[in-house]
Amino acid sequence: MHKLRVAFVIDRLGVVDVLSIPQVAGWVFERGHDAMLVEYGRRPDQAIRELEAFAPDIVAYSVCSNEIDRYLAINRELKRRLRFFTLFGGAHPTYIPSLVEEEGVDAICRGEADLAFPLFLDRFGADAMYDVPNFAFRMPDGAIRENPLADLAPDLDAFPFPARELVFDKSPFMARSPIKAFMAGRGCPFGCAHCFNSAYNRLYVGKGRIMRTKSVGYLIREIRSVRERYPLTFVRFHDDVFGYEQDWLAKFADRFPKEVGLPFSCYMHPRMATDDAVRRLKQAGCHAICMAVECGNERIRNEVLNRAVSNEEIVEAARRFREAGLRLFTFNMVGIPGETDEDILDTIRLNRRIGADFADVSVFQPYPGTQAHAYCREHGLLASENGGFDNIYSRSYLNLDPAFKHRIFVWHKWFMTIVARPGLEKWVRRMPEWRWLDECLHFYYRFQYGYLLHKRIYASCVPLRVQLLGAREVLLSRNRI
Repeated sequence: MHKLRVAFVIDRLGVVDVLSIPQVAGWVFERGHDAMLVEYGRRPDQAIRELEAFAPDIVAYSVCSNEIDRYLAINRELKRRLRFFTLFGGAHPTYIPSLVEEEGVDAICRGEADLAFPLFLDRFGADAMYDVPNFAFRMPDGAIRENPLADLAPDLDAFPFPARELVFDKSPFMARSPIKAFMAGRGCPFGCAHCFNSAYNRLYVGKGRIMRTKSVGYLIREIRSVRERYPLTFVRFHDDVFGYEQDWLAKFADRFPKEVGLPFSCYMHPRMATDDAVRRLKQAGCHAICMAVECGNERIRNEVLNRAVSNEEIVEAARRFREAGLRLFTFNMVGIPGETDEDILDTIRLNRRIGADFADVSVFQPYPGTQAHAYCREHGLLASENGGFDNIYSRSYLNLDPAFKHRIFVWHKWFMTIVARPGLEKWVRRMPEWRWLDECLHFYYRFQYGYLLHKRIYASCVPLRVQLLGAREVLLSRNRI
């Protein structure tokens, strides 16, 4: 088979680590093919010239529901200019397989691609390509063929290292930043209604272990391979739950400080925050814990979001983190169905009570495939069935009273500030809906997010030039904040 050329197209690179594309691109290189990453949204004409020069056989996109319309438009424009096979992967095609019926879409890949995608590359162009699991195709005669999901990959150590150079070559900020993200494993055992993991777990019932972790040795080699080529002084582990297997965590706590020796942050569910687990994380060099609070109202948290966590469990977990000397980063939401201004204030006050060092807050978005989406549909809260969503740092798109929707926007922008300064609560309630003022609030939120995150959570000195690069990307990015 001839050497394939695979182009991964992304709208914009912001300041948040891109992990999915490098992982899939690793398989392209492992199979002996060529790959490139093209950033379309910054300079479309230049992106098209790059693609014309590369002449890709396959153009691949990784998409979430809030960005699907934009990526379909990009694909249609590229299809008008070049000839290639279009492949969509990511969360949206996983839960909305009808995407394959859209104009210009040749195939989608659902779920975990690590076993199916290499097989697709091996068979590309042959009739056997249409038998690859996880894929749905628009056949040459126009019919749609959807294949079943393959089992989950049992051994993460069998994967090639992510091809991070594709992203770093395009993003001077990500390449030069000494703070970089890694995944130690995959899976989440919890069933939160707003999270894709609960829907993902339902898709894969009977198809292998959901919770899988790289061996400690493999993970250490991966991190060291990055440190040999790029600045790295702080590690962010992006696993949905880190250290789920206690035997693995014990080995990690023993080896990581000796063989890597970098401070890190990781995610932990309140019910996993036992004395032993927290002690081992501290021993390994953990600097900050990320924990979901989501909502200060227990009824909403448990009945609407299906978190099954009490306020006291959150308070007790935070106490253990503080006693171990760990910084605390919390995840929170505003605009949850049934929430009132007072409920939002309860979330702010709970963060104040547990001493959150950084209270991250998002706007509730019921993405397709989640239990939250079904809940909102049943209660008439969806503006449209699959559209109208934005990123989680923007506005609410639920069918709510317009005045309350604007207050959700304002609470979101002031959330972190009010955690530290409760006297501002009464002023936030009275803020008028003026476009210029909303734009100022949006700018203020972007600025404080980046500044406080690095000051309070990351134990790393970022060079001034890199800080300026990051500030520019935050101000221009439409992807995150």
